[in-house]
Amino acid sequence: MSERSRKVVVLGSINIDLGISVDKMPQQGETKTGTNLIENIGGKGANQALQAVALGCNTEMISAVGNDMFGQRARNYLSEKGLNIDHVFTKPTKTGLAFITRTDQDNRIILYKGSNHALDEQEVENAINGKEGDVFITQFEIPLNIVKRGLKRAKELGMVTILNPAPANYSDDSLYPYVDYFIVNQTEAEILSGIYPNNLEDAKKVYAYFKEKGVSKLIVTLGGDGAVYLDPQEVQKVAAFNINVLDTTGAGDAFVGGLAFAICQGYDTKTMMKIASASGAHACLHVGVENAMGNYSQIYKIMEENNE
Repeated sequence: MSERSRKVVVLGSINIDLGISVDKMPQQGETKTGTNLIENIGGKGANQALQAVALGCNTEMISAVGNDMFGQRARNYLSEKGLNIDHVFTKPTKTGLAFITRTDQDNRIILYKGSNHALDEQEVENAINGKEGDVFITQFEIPLNIVKRGLKRAKELGMVTILNPAPANYSDDSLYPYVDYFIVNQTEAEILSGIYPNNLEDAKKVYAYFKEKGVSKLIVTLGGDGAVYLDPQEVQKVAAFNINVLDTTGAGDAFVGGLAFAICQGYDTKTMMKIASASGAHACLHVGVENAMGNYSQIYKIMEENNE
């Protein structure tokens, strides 16, 4: 299969993001007045799929929405953006929600699971129809049994699998042998391994921990200090791009979607990491996620401006 014919299949969440900005996070019992109210189509699965399709990948979404106005809006939006939503199921429940509070280049998020936890194992297995070399992505905003079923099915089909364990609310060592690329940020690394990585040497310690559990390829994102790729033969560290950060919401998801694109194109590891990092940087230039996923020319412009 040629690189350009590969597709991306994303099994994950669809949320409606309700975001608000505030000068300082409220303390217990305190009420503050917010500004810049935003309603976006989000969810880690949808964000990652939208980044992949924005970069030109043939991208399919496997997810669920509720039988409410939010669910219909999400389906319409994702379809308009070019995603294949044939396997976005409508469930007799409410669509997932994310309540986001933003302040000083940071954010706090509270999730309402809703339809994201209404997926059925058999319908998910039937929906995964990738071929060898296609890319499969999943995360932890859906039930663990669904994540596991998806990863196992994708590996049976010869797909390249990516697991982004976010939010890091599950721990199941039996997942790791089905994962080709395991992507964690600093907080997720600490929750799952007990190691908070601040630099390359810390990332190597995190890799040693997960390698023992069956992970072959690890990527650790270090925020403003860039990102590190590690496998048994290679270590690559890429610096963060110099940008004016407006909002970090969705940056990690954009990184994952950019990585999937780069894998589909067959790029070498260093280029792959730069594209993923530039995708994450582009998301930081926008408030919210609905228009934060950059296309091919926008991502490469960031790389060019940083002499990459």
